Amino acid sequence: MLYRDSGVDIGRGDSLVEFIKKIVTLKRENIGPFSATIEIGFVKKYRAPVLVTSTDGIGTKIDLALQWDFLDGLGYDLFGMCVNDLATYGAKPLFFLDYYAASRLDLDVAKRVIASLVKACEEYNCPLVGGETAELPGLLTEGKFDIAGFVVGIQEKSRIPAPPKVKAGDILVGLPSSGIHSNGYSLVRAIVKKAGITEDTPIGCESARNALLKPTRIYSNIAEEAFKKFHIRGAAHITGGGIPGNLVRCLPDNVDAVIDRKSWEVPEVFKFLQKAGDVPEDEMWKVFNMGIGFIFIVAKEDLANFEKYLKDTGEFYLLLGQIVPGQKQVKLT
Repeated sequence: MLYRDSGVDIGRGDSLVEFIKKIVTLKRENIGPFSATIEIGFVKKYRAPVLVTSTDGIGTKIDLALQWDFLDGLGYDLFGMCVNDLATYGAKPLFFLDYYAASRLDLDVAKRVIASLVKACEEYNCPLVGGETAELPGLLTEGKFDIAGFVVGIQEKSRIPAPPKVKAGDILVGLPSSGIHSNGYSLVRAIVKKAGITEDTPIGCESARNALLKPTRIYSNIAEEAFKKFHIRGAAHITGGGIPGNLVRCLPDNVDAVIDRKSWEVPEVFKFLQKAGDVPEDEMWKVFNMGIGFIFIVAKEDLANFEKYLKDTGEFYLLLGQIVPGQKQVKLT
């Protein structure tokens, strides 16, 4: 019996590796036969450099993307889910690795997904320096795959925010999401099935395919620059758990974050899902980002200059609320 008789074809994996080597342009020379090498001379530019790391996946959004053949944005989802966590520290992404696993490697599918990941990495000047591809017959469902990412970044220690730095009177500044991003898709898929939604079902002026599978917005660049120019008290990447479940991580025990839900219009895609799935209002806010993908906490005295900076860069932002004395709660009013 050969290895391929058990369901694993080493040749398919080798073919994907060669494909990746051809399309990667940033730091291609750093990709070695067994591991990657990263020169660290750049740390001399920092007084007290701190490495910042994150790992994440896309979750069951992959299943809907396979169903509706919308694979070319998944690389942005994976990159965004990892790098947006680094952005809460204003860290500069240094390099990215991935892990791609399937029951049987479909080279066409894998190449489209990895190509989009390479594109996202290079667009944000963070090289994909390596990873792993695995065929796992009997463990994963035939025709399905999963992908995970790992990123390392760097930040000056003095710029890293922490809950004790957040004070009553600070202001919450939000950046819009591009849509659902990459959280809550077990609920999304259940709604799609229950309501008989197809890829062509209209949601506002878009098809369901475009509205429900829009790639995750990446906040890395704007956050990195903001942390260089301002003393950011805290920052939150709004993922699973919504605004309440993520913003609370930034708070000390003696304050609350008060969010005015009327300060922005909830995007149509969330209204559609709530109606189609008969989802309670509170549940929507616990599961989805509801149109806000990233939140900065800034001192009130810095707000005017921070707003000017965002306007000068062409960044649309929203004043969501403020920090008040309390007991470490996020209140939606």
